[in-house]
Amino acid sequence: MLMFCVLMVLILHMNVHCVYLNWTSHDRPNIVVLVSDAFDGRLTFSPGNKVVQLPYINYMREMGAVFLNSYTNSPICCPSRAAMWSGQFVHLTQAWNNYKCLDPSATTWMAHLGKSGYHTHSMGKLDYTSGHHSVSNRVEAWTRDVQFLLRQEGRPVTDLVGDTSTKRVMTKDWNITDAAVQWIRHTAVSLTQPFALYVGLNLPHPYCTDSLGPTAGGSTFRTSPYWLNKVSYDQVSVPKWLRVEDMHPVDYYSTFTKNCSGHFTEEEIRNIRAFYYAMCAETDSMLGEVIDSLRDTGLLNRTVVLFTSDHGDLAMEHRQFYKMSMFEGSSHVPLLIMGPGVKKGFEISLPVSLVDIYPTVLDLAGVPQPGGLSGHSLIPLVSGVSAQSAEPHPGWVLSEYHGCNANASTYMLRIGEWKYITYADGLTVPPQLFNLSKDESELRNVASHFPDVCQDLDRLLRTVVDYPSVSQAVHRYNKQQFLEWKQNLGDSYSQVIANLRWHIDWQEDAQSYERDIEEWLLGRQS
Repeated sequence: MLMFCVLMVLILHMNVHCVYLNWTSHDRPNIVVLVSDAFDGRLTFSPGNKVVQLPYINYMREMGAVFLNSYTNSPICCPSRAAMWSGQFVHLTQAWNNYKCLDPSATTWMAHLGKSGYHTHSMGKLDYTSGHHSVSNRVEAWTRDVQFLLRQEGRPVTDLVGDTSTKRVMTKDWNITDAAVQWIRHTAVSLTQPFALYVGLNLPHPYCTDSLGPTAGGSTFRTSPYWLNKVSYDQVSVPKWLRVEDMHPVDYYSTFTKNCSGHFTEEEIRNIRAFYYAMCAETDSMLGEVIDSLRDTGLLNRTVVLFTSDHGDLAMEHRQFYKMSMFEGSSHVPLLIMGPGVKKGFEISLPVSLVDIYPTVLDLAGVPQPGGLSGHSLIPLVSGVSAQSAEPHPGWVLSEYHGCNANASTYMLRIGEWKYITYADGLTVPPQLFNLSKDESELRNVASHFPDVCQDLDRLLRTVVDYPSVSQAVHRYNKQQFLEWKQNLGDSYSQVIANLRWHIDWQEDAQSYERDIEEWLLGRQS
């Protein structure tokens, strides 16, 4: 039954492939990849695009192709970007959390483009190599198996700044955008070889909550009246939540550690969502600046533009904000492509993911594919023309998560109408199964009603990844890393660990929480 499903997906979505894309050195397209942070992909097509004005995303949809089911390979910043830059699944790169990702010497698709004669340039947020992000973030990931429950984030809040003329709220991203525009107008326009430009933005990721101190995470949704006016407030929904007692245990852990287990009024929820959408509108305007500069310099018709994000944001769906979840708001990312050879006004419903960007970009440039890639070229889907990569897209995507705010390694397989989510060793934590064609809000876990479907999807998943073994490897890594960190701190350990992002809860019973960690390190906790 499962193989039939896969075949039907391919038959319905794969077009006839007639010739290979044989770019010459004179007609290879320029390539611009703009990657935002925490942009919900469902806003790029109907009905999600009705809630906020996104004129340049709409323009890309009209002039090119939009993927209706595009996913991150890990719903957190650095591991997701590691997958995109390497073209490999997270369990292959071992990008377990925001601290452990790719080695700086890893070969990226941009490196291949440079070797093939492209002039390459990257600016803005990259965030795919190891050693970054806060100490709190990595310690929370390492200790996720410890049997305590602590709030690790600030409560999500809104912050209205400026007035109806304030367009530049996220100054850092506007500086990145300005630099990209200047590079296009003054450098790209005079190049004699094709160029590849990467632009990384921070929006619409929420801002750090300054009132919580230097270790605070990003729980402030900030915008101005100018951008808030782009949101159709009457279209902003208040999502339905399950009762706490009905939540999946991993989802409850996420809700609590994200500081969302308390009471929220409908007005609070709607405002958080509206502010988030306004931040998406500001992001869209930055995309527009890049597109306009390509048009003004006469480069647009010779340039393939790709827009995506590392993950989405739940924006109070499922009683959560942020990412770190396989629910749609967190895992579903935008993916739009326009330019020479791309069909206009084209919608593709086949599930795809960020690892597909690597082979896609190389196919656009006529560069041979290296071995070992997890992704597949999207060129056949957006153009109807066969690409140099011989293997067609399998019709499913894999996403996995091993970081903070989730107390079990999580694996998601998306195929057809199904989203299958399993955890840890596949036995100790119950799975989840959602039929997205009937339950877009993902409020009805039907795993117990369709055991045969779960078995088939689990069997397929295990052909891709031996996930119980991966979960064990992450478990060992977390203990080892935490123990090394603890030993390096010496006598300052108790003070340092008490003042991380969970400091408010920790200080209520510091000795007990330290004992919990010792029990875990000694193997007395599972």
